[in-house]
Amino acid sequence: MFLPHKHLLLMLALIMCIYVLNCLEPLPSCNPFLISSSGLTTLTEDPSATQLNPAAGEGGVSTSTSYHYSMTQLNQIELASVVSYHNNSIYAAWQTLDNADYRRQDIRFGIRYSQPAFRGGVGYKILYDDIPGYGSAKDDRLSAGFRYKLNHTTIDLGAEHPLPLSKENSFMEGDFSLHFGQQIEQDLTLAIGLDFANKELSDVKLGCRYSIYSNFQAVASWSSEPGRFGIGGIFTIRWLNIAYALKTHPELAWTHSVGISAMFP
Repeated sequence: MFLPHKHLLLMLALIMCIYVLNCLEPLPSCNPFLISSSGLTTLTEDPSATQLNPAAGEGGVSTSTSYHYSMTQLNQIELASVVSYHNNSIYAAWQTLDNADYRRQDIRFGIRYSQPAFRGGVGYKILYDDIPGYGSAKDDRLSAGFRYKLNHTTIDLGAEHPLPLSKENSFMEGDFSLHFGQQIEQDLTLAIGLDFANKELSDVKLGCRYSIYSNFQAVASWSSEPGRFGIGGIFTIRWLNIAYALKTHPELAWTHSVGISAMFP
C-alpha cells in the first residue's frame, strides 16, 4: 500500500534533516513579512528581517508561525525583537521547527549602529539540530550587514558565514546578499535582490509593496531558485501589524504563514 502524499513529503523532509546534521543551514523564513517578499529586506521593516541581515528591521517585537508546503507536521515558530537607544540598537530572536521525530532551533542576536543614512550591524547565530536515534549537532555563524537609506532609496548588503574562520574557511566563501528598494510613489515600493553562495549567484528576487488603503498593504514577489511566488497582506492598526502570506512551489504544496508585530514608536 502506498503512503499518503503528505507522509511521503514528511519522510523526505526527515531524510533531508538527517543529511544536514553535519552541514547545518539556517531555517527558512517563517515570518509572513519575509515570505510574501521572498526575503527582500528592503520591502519590510519587521524585526524578523534581522534573520537575513543584521542591519535590516526596525524597532519592535514580532511573532509568527508557518506551515511549509502545507505540512502541519512541520510547524515553525519565531519570536524576534529589536530595541533601539539613541544611535544604537540590539536584536535577538529565537526560531524553532518542530516535529515528533526532529527539532531544529535558530537563535540569533547582535548589535547595530546607526547614522541618518547609514546603519551597520554584526550578529551571531547558533543552530541546533536534534533527531532522536541519530544524534544532535550545533553550528555557530557570524553575520554582518550594512544599510544605506536616503530619501526613497534603500540598499542592503548582508553576509553570513559558519565559524570558525580560517584560511580554508574564509569569510569570502560565505553567503552574501545585495537588495535594492526604491519608493516609486507614496503608495508603491519596488525591490530587487541578488543572493550569492560560495561566490556563485544563487537566487534572483523581484518584489513590490503597494498600499491599497491607508491601513492595508499588499506585497508580491518572485524568486528564481526555485521559481516561486510570494503574496501577502498586511493590516495595520496604529503601531500593530497583522500579516498573512502564501508562497508557491513548482512541485510541492503552498507555504502558509501568519504573524503579528508591534512596532515601537
